[in-house]
Amino acid sequence: MVELAPSPPHRGFDALDIDRLGAVAHGVANRLAGPSRKGDGHADLRSDLILAALERWPRFKPSRGRPMAFLAVAMTRAGTSILRAQHAAKRGGRTTTVPLDDAMAAGSGRHRPLTTASPIPRRDIELDVRAAIGGLPEGLATVCNDFLEAATDGRRRPSLGAAATVALRRHFESVGFSEDLS
Repeated sequence: MVELAPSPPHRGFDALDIDRLGAVAHGVANRLAGPSRKGDGHADLRSDLILAALERWPRFKPSRGRPMAFLAVAMTRAGTSILRAQHAAKRGGRTTTVPLDDAMAAGSGRHRPLTTASPIPRRDIELDVRAAIGGLPEGLATVCNDFLEAATDGRRRPSLGAAATVALRRHFESVGFSEDLS
C-alpha cells in the first residue's frame, strides 16, 4: 500500500485568512486606482485582485518569504496589468510604447503625443492632455509642450498672449477639458 504524504499546510486554501486577503486587496486597489474610484469598478478590481492572489497561491514557497507579502505582490502586479489594460482600451487599444525610430523622427520642435498608460489618475489626465496637444497647430503645440517641460524640470514658464490663451482654452474645452480649466 502506497502512503501519500499530506500536502504542506501553506499550499491549501484553508490556510488563507480571507478577511486579511480582502483587506490587502482593498489597500492595493486604493493605492493603484486611488481612493476616489469607488463603486462597482472598485469592487470589480478588488475581486479581480483576490482572484489573482488565489491563482498564484499554489506557487508560494514558505522559504522565500511571508504569505501575505507574497499575495500583496501578486495583487499589485495583477492590478497594474488590469489597470494598464483598461487604460489602453480607453485609448482605443493603442500601444503603451513608442518605437525609438518614431520618437527620433519627431524631431526636437514637436513632440509626439505620449501613449504610455499608467494606473495613476493624474497620469491619465496627462495622457489626455498630451493627446489633445497632438491635435493643435504646430505653434500652439510647441507652446504647450514648453509649458509641460517647464513644469517638470523647474524652468520658468513661457509667457502666453491673450489670443493664444483664448485659442488654447477653446481647443481644450472642445476635447472635453471644460471642467479642468480654471
